Parts: sequence; structure tokens; C-alpha cells
Amino acid sequence: MVTFTQIIELDVSGLETFADRWGRVHRKIKEAREGFHDDVVRKLHDDQWRGAGGSKAQGYCDRIQTAIDALDTEVMSLRRFLDEEADGSKGSGGVKGFEGLQKEACALQEEAFGHGLLINDDGSIQRMAGYDPTAPEGSESLDEEKRIIADSLEERAKKVIGTATENDEWIAASLKVIFGTVGNFETEDRRYNVSEPTLKDRMVRNQLNNVGAMANMRGWKTTAGLVQHFLDGNGEPVEVQPQQMMKDIPQFQRDLDKTMDHDVSKRPDGPFTTEWQSTAPNPKDGDKSMDWYYGLNHFQYRTVGEKHGNEVTYHVEVQKRYDWGIPSEHRRTQEAFGGPFEMSLEQADLAHLNTTGLGHDFDVKGSSGQMRTTV
Repeated sequence: MVTFTQIIELDVSGLETFADRWGRVHRKIKEAREGFHDDVVRKLHDDQWRGAGGSKAQGYCDRIQTAIDALDTEVMSLRRFLDEEADGSKGSGGVKGFEGLQKEACALQEEAFGHGLLINDDGSIQRMAGYDPTAPEGSESLDEEKRIIADSLEERAKKVIGTATENDEWIAASLKVIFGTVGNFETEDRRYNVSEPTLKDRMVRNQLNNVGAMANMRGWKTTAGLVQHFLDGNGEPVEVQPQQMMKDIPQFQRDLDKTMDHDVSKRPDGPFTTEWQSTAPNPKDGDKSMDWYYGLNHFQYRTVGEKHGNEVTYHVEVQKRYDWGIPSEHRRTQEAFGGPFEMSLEQADLAHLNTTGLGHDFDVKGSSGQMRTTV
């Protein structure tokens, strides 16, 4: 539990300085990445080294570049994460950040001083001097007006303490995922089946298998099927049907409509391919959305087609890497379902199943049939 004094004395600028230093790490990684690309990768792809050996060298160096990019993404994500926790969302200094909470705590402390009151570490209130909580009514006890003020101060102080404690716990849990666990700093270029599974790994696998079984019991066939495919371990891609996903996931359809209205409609006549964009099911949209929410959560989509005036012929492509716990994505504990079926699984532990061969990451992809619309 965070105390009121700790909030007052917190060195918020120190947290921001720590975040800024990660910005320097980013610049060094970027310089190293650019040098590696210019001096090695580009020359290999310009066919200065031909044949089977050259192809293998290209693939190897491409994987190194992917790992460097993933590491840089993690560094920048950490920098943003710490900065936002220090001074609020997007550097606004909002009350959700420690800076805002500290300002609120200082204002409460000043208000309390003005009334001859002190705020204790747990948020409770007492007189500055000579206050005896056991004194009889009318002597050293608070009069009615001051008691009302004290009650208000206590309520607000405890709210600040509660929010600060939640933030502190969130940081502690999130840093484990951002940095990865010991021996499990997993990136997008993670390797498959390179470590012997431990007893804990087997327990985690059984837990995830139970998640799949519970999903199947609830009629969530997509979730159950994807979990089982991960645990089966062949790593083969899974094909999905975007047109069915549009029907099952209203949020996907809404996002796609925005793409057509705000992007495709403004394009000149001729062929087009939109940028990959992210979307995710909204669990409030019903049971089918819930199935896709637990099955895929976010995924990417784009449209490919041809425009003639207001008439558009196009198809929709979707893609998703089915993996767990990439630190740069800040995915921490996975809460499966809810109520009597609730189960908490640490993302880093799930990610390690791929490392031990007890699960296998795979690609999810799909392409719709041709469709026509007016924009």
C-alpha cells in the first residue's frame, strides 16, 4: 500500500529522467540498426553474395534486423509507459499519472494545514497538535464543522492513495512483461522448441488447455480451436473468413466502413491497397464478438481493390500473429472469461510455451471474396 507521505515525497522528475534515458538507448539502437542495414543487409540483397549460401545469409541477417527492430520497439514502449505513468496520459499531467496525484495530494495537505489538521499516511485525519482521539466530546475533539471538513479530506486523501497504489501495482506487474522474465526475453523473432520444459511450463500448458475446454463448453469454437492449434504445436497458418468475421464482429465492420468512407472514397480512380490497420472485437457487441475477443483480440486488416468514380470493387485481407506476451505490446496477465470460470495466466509464462515446444506460435490470415460498394 502506498502511503500519503510517499506520494508527497515522490521524485516524479526522477521517474521522467529515467524514461528519458531510455530515449538515449533508442537512439543508439537506431544508429546500430541503420549501420547494420546499410553495411550488411542492403549489400546482401543487392546480390553481392549469390547462391544458397547467400540466401541463407540474407535470411539470417533479416532475422537479426527483425530482432533489433523488436528490441527498439520494446525500448520505446518502455519510455512511453514510464513517461505516461509519471505525468499522465500522453504527457498531459493528468490525475491518472503520479504527477497529477502528487499535485492533488499537496493541495489536500495545504487545505488540511489551513484548518489545523494533518493527513496521516493511511489518509486518516488528526489535529496538528494536542489532539487526543480519546478525549471527551467538547474538549479536544473536532467540532461539527471541522469534523465535516475532516471527513471530506479523509475521503479525498484515501481516494488519492487508492489510485496511487493501483498505479504502483500496475507498474510492478507491467515491468515484468516489458523486460520479459529471466531467461525469457521474448521478441517477435522468438525461437521455437529450444529449451527443455519445466514442471511450471507443463502446469501452464494444462491451464491453457483448460481455457480451451471452457471456451468450447461456452460455445466459443473460434477461441477453443485457436488455443488447441497453438497447443498442438505444428505451427501451420490458420485460415479465417473475413466476411464471416464482419458479421460476427460489429466493431470490425464499423472500422472497415470508416476505411471505405475516409480513405478509399478520397483516392483517385484505379487500383489501390490501403495500409494495414488494427481493429479488435468489442465484447459488449454480443457473444460472437466475445468469442473472437478471446480468440484473437486485436488483428490487422486492409482492403485491396479498384475504384472507378464512386464504384469500388475490393476484397478484405486480415492477418494476426497468434503469440503471447510480446514485451513491446505490454500484454501482461491474461484474464480468461470471468465469474466462476475466471483464470489468470501470466503472458510471459504463456510465451515460454513456444520456447519449450509445448505450444507453437502461428499466423492467422484470410482473404474475402470480391465485393462491390459505392463510396
